[in-house]
Amino acid sequence: MANITKRGGTFRIKVSCGYDVSGRQVVKSTTYKPDPTKSEKWNEKELQRQAVLFEESCKQGQSVTAAKFETFAEAWLKDYAEITVKRTTMCVYRELVKRIYPVIGHIRIDKISPLNIQKLVQTLSNEGMSPRTIKTYVRFVSGILNYAIKKRLITYNPCTTVDFPKERPKEQLTHEIYSVEEVKHLLELLKQGNDEKFPFYVYFVLAVYMGARKGELLGLEWKDIDFDNDMISINRAYYYSYLEREYYTDTPKTATSRRSLKLPAHVMETLRSLREWQTRYKDICGGSWVETDRLFVTCNGEQIPTTAPRDYFQRFCKRNGIRYIKPHAFRHFNASILINSGVDIVTVQAALGHSTAITTLRVYSHAFNNAKTRAMEAIANAIDI
Repeated sequence: MANITKRGGTFRIKVSCGYDVSGRQVVKSTTYKPDPTKSEKWNEKELQRQAVLFEESCKQGQSVTAAKFETFAEAWLKDYAEITVKRTTMCVYRELVKRIYPVIGHIRIDKISPLNIQKLVQTLSNEGMSPRTIKTYVRFVSGILNYAIKKRLITYNPCTTVDFPKERPKEQLTHEIYSVEEVKHLLELLKQGNDEKFPFYVYFVLAVYMGARKGELLGLEWKDIDFDNDMISINRAYYYSYLEREYYTDTPKTATSRRSLKLPAHVMETLRSLREWQTRYKDICGGSWVETDRLFVTCNGEQIPTTAPRDYFQRFCKRNGIRYIKPHAFRHFNASILINSGVDIVTVQAALGHSTAITTLRVYSHAFNNAKTRAMEAIANAIDI
C-alpha cells in the first residue's frame, strides 16, 4: 500500500517495489502537487487516485530496477547459488552462462519475453544441442527468473511458455562394462603390480565391491573403516574444480549418497594390507610424511589426484594388452551384478547411493529388463513339462 506524506505544499507518495539484485528493498517515490484552482476535496480525491496509479505501475514492474539479466544472474550466482549448491554444480552453472549471456544477457529482466527465451532455445538447437540439454539451459534461466519473482522484481516467468524441439526416440541406454572373467583377471594382474602402486589395486578392489563413485573412494578416510564389523562408510567425496583449479572435499553427490556397506572378509583383509603399506612407507619417509588420514595416498602420504586412478589404469591396460574402459565402468559392473543376482531395485539404489529408485531404474533399465526376461524364462522352464 502506498504511503503518503505531506511536505509543505506537496505530497510525497512512496511505494515498495520489492528488492534489488543485492536483496535491498527498492522504494520508489513520486510527488503530487495540489491544483490551487481546485477545491480541497477534489485535490484529496486526486491525491488518492495518483497514489493508486503509481502503486499499480510499480506492481507491473514499470518502476522496478532495470538490472540486465547478466547483472542479475551474476548477483544470483554470488548471493544465492554459492551458498545453496555444491561447487561442482557451480562449475556447471558457469559453463551454462557462457552460452546464455550472449543471447539474453543484455536484456533487462523485466523486459525478457517468451520470444527472447524461444530465441535462446533456437540458438542452442542450431548449435546442435539435444532437446534434453536445451531444457537444462532453460531450467537454469527459469530458476533465476523465479528468484526475481520471489524478490518482486518481475511479475511472471517467460520460460513457462517456451516450446522445445521434439526429442527423437533413443535406443535404450547401455553401459560398456567388463565381464566377470575380465574383472577377475584384472584384479589378479593389478595385485601383482609394483609395491609403490599397491593403493591402486585396493582402489579397484573397492570400486568392484562397493560400486562407489570416484570422488567417494578418494574421499575415504581410515575413520570410515569399521574393521570389527566389516563395514565401510561413505561420508565425503574428493573433487577437483576446473573453474577454480583446485582440489577440495565436500559432501557426497546426494543426501542418500551417505551410506554404509558391509564388505566380504577378504576385502577387509586387503584394507588391512593397505594400512600396513601406509605404516611401512610412513616409517621410510619419517618427518616428510604428509598425514591426511586418507586411504589413497602417494608414497609420502599426499592425497592422490582425482585423475590418478584413470591415468594409472590406462597405462596398466596398455601394458598388459587389455581393452580399456573408463574406471567408472566398475560402478556399472557392480550394479549389473546386483541386478542380475535378483537384488531388488530399492536395495540397489541404496548400495549405489542414488537419490531415488527412479534414477537407478533409468540408468540401469537395460540390466533390469534383461533380469526380468531371465525371470520369465525361469518360470517357463519351471512349468514346461
